[in-house]
Amino acid sequence: MYLDLTDNIVSMVSKAKPSDKQLTDQIKKGQTHAFDQLFDRYSQRLYRFSRSLLKNHEDAEGVVQEVFFRIWKKRDELDERISLQSFLFSIAYNLIVDQFRQRVKDQKYEQFLIKQAQINYLNPQDELEYKELKKQVDKVIQELPERRKKIYKLSREEGLSYKEIANLLHIKSKTVENQLNLALKHIRKRLGNKTLAVVLFLYLFI
Repeated sequence: MYLDLTDNIVSMVSKAKPSDKQLTDQIKKGQTHAFDQLFDRYSQRLYRFSRSLLKNHEDAEGVVQEVFFRIWKKRDELDERISLQSFLFSIAYNLIVDQFRQRVKDQKYEQFLIKQAQINYLNPQDELEYKELKKQVDKVIQELPERRKKIYKLSREEGLSYKEIANLLHIKSKTVENQLNLALKHIRKRLGNKTLAVVLFLYLFI
């Protein structure tokens, strides 16, 4: 009798709080109640994570909404073998990086990001290294072939899209993408190994 009672309690708890793997399986089958449970479980944590980096309520909410929109839209592609929590935060992180990239074309906001990174992430040694690294980046950019350098600056310094750059230079968008990837690969190769804090920070800008 005691064992039966214990089994019933375990069963009730299991039904009340399905595992992430169970939710993944249910969401893949299009079960909206499982999606609602997933939202309840992770939305606030994703919001706090996004808000801590973006420093903006509306942008953080937008990230959360986009994360769950993508989960539902691509539900058929979910993999029960992959940590759902890690997958959610990975999507959020990539969305945040995209927002940073859009914002850095605003010079004032770039200075704000630099200040925040210095306060929150960089110790004095890292800060000195960052300043030296920034000089190296500027020098390496000057080494790029002229068209590649122009594409890099239009993308990273002026914030133009591939299509906008292609129209401006009368080339294909794919050519823009290829040239930019080659530029970034060259820059990162020339920088070599640096401290993790600086690498993560520079990732937002180059």
